[in-house]
Amino acid sequence: MASTRFLTALEHQPIPVTAEGSGWSLTPAEADRLAQIGEQRPGFCEVGHRQVKLAQFCGVVGLGERVLEILPKTQDGASSADDCRGVLLRLLRLTERFPQFQHQAVGQHLRRAPLLEAFIAAFFEAVSVLTRGGLLKQYLEHEDDLTVVRGRIAVARQLGVHANRPDLVACAFDELTIDNVWNRVLKKAIRCARPWIRSVELNRQWVELMGVMHDVDDTRLSGPDVERLAFNRQAERYRVAIDWARWILALLAPALRAGRTDAPALLFNMNRLFESAVATVARRRVYAESGLTVETQDASRALVTMVSQDRVEPGFQLRPDLVFRREDAVVAIADTKWKLIGWDNKRRLMPSEADMYQMHAYASAFQCRELALIYPWRSELAQATGAEFRLPQVNGHAPVVTVLCLDVHDDALPLRVGRWPGSSAYARG
Repeated sequence: MASTRFLTALEHQPIPVTAEGSGWSLTPAEADRLAQIGEQRPGFCEVGHRQVKLAQFCGVVGLGERVLEILPKTQDGASSADDCRGVLLRLLRLTERFPQFQHQAVGQHLRRAPLLEAFIAAFFEAVSVLTRGGLLKQYLEHEDDLTVVRGRIAVARQLGVHANRPDLVACAFDELTIDNVWNRVLKKAIRCARPWIRSVELNRQWVELMGVMHDVDDTRLSGPDVERLAFNRQAERYRVAIDWARWILALLAPALRAGRTDAPALLFNMNRLFESAVATVARRRVYAESGLTVETQDASRALVTMVSQDRVEPGFQLRPDLVFRREDAVVAIADTKWKLIGWDNKRRLMPSEADMYQMHAYASAFQCRELALIYPWRSELAQATGAEFRLPQVNGHAPVVTVLCLDVHDDALPLRVGRWPGSSAYARG
């Protein structure tokens, strides 16, 4: 799964480190870049003896001459890179945390291409939307030598350079132009993307966009220009395209990184990404007409109350991934788990002990009767059976924990095991 410019790996996979970085391996310098990211993002990787073991982040990392793409692991056995790439793009499109991806396609042509090319396709589409609506124009001051006066006369230049040229007038004037910093950033990112494009369609789009940007001079762009961009009402519609441009420039144009030494990367925590995608599906497709609200990372309860001398305060704050409420009443609680669930000798799906202890704590603190653990579905689970797990009673009722499995290979993320928490029929997925 490697090419001369792209290196593809799965999350939690160890990558060997060799002196030459030949084949499917990293050079020591590339390993140092990954270690640098690991210091900035705990949980990204572990550096061992002649290897770097990846963890729970997926996305792309700039290694200098190469780009590493890290894809989600969704099956026990061998998964094709196309399938894994499709899963990541699908979850990114569903999440509400990254609006840049909400119109991202998950077509077969993008799943076959490196992940970076899929991101470039999304960037090109965002720029195309801007060009169809008209590129932003701003007034910039220009100086030029003209035969008639335009604007005001640049007196110093007129008396110095053109003292003996009555036929020319040194003029300073404001001109409404697309050659401004916003469009320079976009054009620079478009230009930097060119060497990494293999798709015929993207090459065609590249030529079209460079033609539209013909009057934009991106050679004048500097790293501080990119960093200092501040959105106003006029430039707000550029936000998605500029976000993409900044990411692409960080990955592919190190000279514009304004002295920063951190390794460039566009990475996503798969635990948070899965949680956000599940929350979106729950809000839009399951509970939209139910009167229930779906809240994420609710931190309103703690596991204990600590009493010390005259002080009483909460301790061990709880933060369930999803809390389902009807008005102020907690109806159900769910935690998403981006990991492969196993089964026992009776082929019943079995969460880990730590996950069940966590559910017990939620049931007690939130006084909740219905709880769920949500995992990604995989084909190996077809022969497994679901089960309910009854916890010790709370206020005379035994809370029930159910296991749900969502098919992340389907755009709708349908349930394959279990039912959505909530006692009404609408919650059965």
